[in-house]
Amino acid sequence: MSTPNRTVKNRNVFIIWIIALFVLSLACSLTAGQSDTPPSGRSDAQSTSAAKSTATVHEAASAQTESVEASAEALSKSFPLPAGAEIDPETVAEDDPGGGAFTLRFTAPISELVDFYAHALPTQGWILRYADANTIGGVTQFWKKENVYLSLQFGYDAAGAVVKVKYQTVAADALKKLPADFPIPAKAELTNALDTSWDFFIDQEYAAVTAFYTKASSDWSPCSNYGQGEGDDGGGSKFPPGATPMPSPTRDSRPAKSYCWVLPSQNQVELYILPHGAATLLHVYVTSLNPSDSGLPADIPVYPGAAIQSAEPGMVTFQAGASLEMVKAFYEEKLTAAGWALDGLPIEAEGTIIMNWKKGNQSVMISITALGASNCIVMIAYEES
Repeated sequence: MSTPNRTVKNRNVFIIWIIALFVLSLACSLTAGQSDTPPSGRSDAQSTSAAKSTATVHEAASAQTESVEASAEALSKSFPLPAGAEIDPETVAEDDPGGGAFTLRFTAPISELVDFYAHALPTQGWILRYADANTIGGVTQFWKKENVYLSLQFGYDAAGAVVKVKYQTVAADALKKLPADFPIPAKAELTNALDTSWDFFIDQEYAAVTAFYTKASSDWSPCSNYGQGEGDDGGGSKFPPGATPMPSPTRDSRPAKSYCWVLPSQNQVELYILPHGAATLLHVYVTSLNPSDSGLPADIPVYPGAAIQSAEPGMVTFQAGASLEMVKAFYEEKLTAAGWALDGLPIEAEGTIIMNWKKGNQSVMISITALGASNCIVMIAYEES
């Protein structure tokens, strides 16, 4: 599935990350708090009642839990192969019990393999969900069997014609990580889930899904510095020079919709709605803006009046409306008063200060990067050993 480009958060955050990791590798004085982070993915008439047209996160999670839990065992061992096709042993990656990948090599026309799998996979219980044109001169099919999702990417690479096979198990409780105040349409089917992102296939027309979120977002706050609007899904007709593309499904000409809101639960949600014929693909990305989700001790405060950019276990990033020196002095005063001690001298680069602090078995790193005379990006990473 082609995933649209997300709005990139302030790139200074990533600069801080690079600096911080470099410093830590040299000083070995602090390991930043680990986090489960990403990088993806995804008619009946509208009901007159919101209660009938909306599946809450917990209801949807319960419904999915009731389905049979399939196991993504090594698929290459039972995957059907047409005559003349073979699995490239160098490409097999099936160590993860939740999914895997491998590549098929063959000499027959791609169209013959597309037809072969259209008939062979249903005999093994797979159900074709949808197909998309891809960027390697062919078509990608998406299949489902219980809660295992399979993609077959037909096309070309540098060595010739290939079918790139990927599969994964979608955990039955994956929806429970979505914010409870974020609704999903009743026809939404979860196809992929990472720690902070979810993809859905919705058996409902694009206009209806867009209208659903237009109504649901009436009391949500728009994200700051985010350009909501239309775009494409990042697809195209690129493929290796000299390769002849096979006939592919025509991409839906309607533009994708992108939105960003802050929910009452202080979760920022980026939403991409992609038209797909009579159905819709939905991509959801969530960033917590609640400092309490970082789990920082009470004696490590967020700078007063700061705008939170992200919060996750062991880490919080925010923008402070003050100079670099003011923010530095604030944390020196607060942490010293709370019994923290500097672990080595602060490390200073142009426009950036990194301070490591210790208190018993606790460690914290504070990285401050100036964005201007009275504006900073601050990242606080905490660990308890």
